[in-house]
Amino acid sequence: MIATALDVFWRKGLHDATMQDLAAATGVQRGSLYNAYGDKEAIFLRAFDQYTGQFLEAAGNALSNADAAAGLRRFFDMIIVNMTDGSPPRGCLTTRTALDAAISSTDVRQRVQDVLTRLEQLIGKAIGTGPGKRSAADASRLARVIVTYTRGLAVMERAGYSRKQLRELAGTFIDAVVDNA
Repeated sequence: MIATALDVFWRKGLHDATMQDLAAATGVQRGSLYNAYGDKEAIFLRAFDQYTGQFLEAAGNALSNADAAAGLRRFFDMIIVNMTDGSPPRGCLTTRTALDAAISSTDVRQRVQDVLTRLEQLIGKAIGTGPGKRSAADASRLARVIVTYTRGLAVMERAGYSRKQLRELAGTFIDAVVDNA
């Protein structure tokens, strides 16, 4: 049920999705949804938390490589596939939610900030450990730039850039980041 609700939120966004959309997609009556999960935002938060756990695990796995450049390439490929998957492509849930968060509750905004902070920490750890790598402070600052860049890729995807074009952009970015290490 939560995975199906997540798909609805991913396609429509938190504010455009309705309880009727959720009921139709899940096959659960609205009243039963309210009784089991609470309001639309409560369902969203539960779905977003599930997504966050899976996303951060996948990001950590992609970044786990002794070579920072190879880890970043796997990471960017994972997020590009994630946002270009589906027909039509579904985009980036975190970025979509961040844009919706301007009109959302404190809980939604905090969840978005938390996932981005945790992503920064994963990236900082991946690029800041091992021989010849950056200091922790430099890795942390660069990790924030990398996370910011991922949000830009999400916008480019929404603007119609193909998976191939996004991969080319990410490759150029990684080359610039690694060359300046």
